Amino acid sequence: MTSAALACILIAQDMSEGIAPGEEAARPRRGGWRLILLSALLIIAIGILAVVFREDLKSIVDNIERYEKYTYIIAFVVNFMAGATVIVYVPGVPTVFALGGIVQFPFAVGIVAGLGEALGGFTGYLLGRGGESYLKEPQTNGRIQRAFQKIYSRIDGWMGKRGYVTVFLASAVFNPFYMLFGATAGATRMAPWKYYLASAAGKIVKGTYVAYLGHWGMGYVLEWLHISTT
Repeated sequence: MTSAALACILIAQDMSEGIAPGEEAARPRRGGWRLILLSALLIIAIGILAVVFREDLKSIVDNIERYEKYTYIIAFVVNFMAGATVIVYVPGVPTVFALGGIVQFPFAVGIVAGLGEALGGFTGYLLGRGGESYLKEPQTNGRIQRAFQKIYSRIDGWMGKRGYVTVFLASAVFNPFYMLFGATAGATRMAPWKYYLASAAGKIVKGTYVAYLGHWGMGYVLEWLHISTT
């Protein structure tokens, strides 16, 4: 939500101020608008889908055994949605946990889920790539811009020292602010394929240990919830 809101605020501010003088200065902003708009539309569209199919997603998690033959499709699609949008909660982690409890090889669920979530994370990357000029320009007006730039500067410092390691570590843990790391990777022009590899590696690690937690602990959780597995 933070990144999407920031994009809207910055676009509105720039529209009110007009295009910067000079053809070279104007072109990057127009190109950046396209990336910001594309990312925002993806975030909103996937968020709408998550709301429309909210009950279906909940049903999948609650009745996961019925969908065993669709295990890997579910793992990929749900986690793609979880990685792509931050305006609506998508139960990516609960889905991986539940799927890990019904499959023989939980690591396969973790791999597929990680690849899907990392692909969805490109919405944040596109926001940063399109908003590069906004992030790097000094913001003298607006608390939100100054606060965000302060966070950006901190993450940018980590990226400058160990960019791929930073993306990997931020991906491998439960991180509600991951989109900020993706946006910073885009703003610093990290190669898209390198960003995806580093992000996917971390997301796979996270997905794998969540799936194994489900594999080892699903029975106890179901018993505690008084859900029969017979």
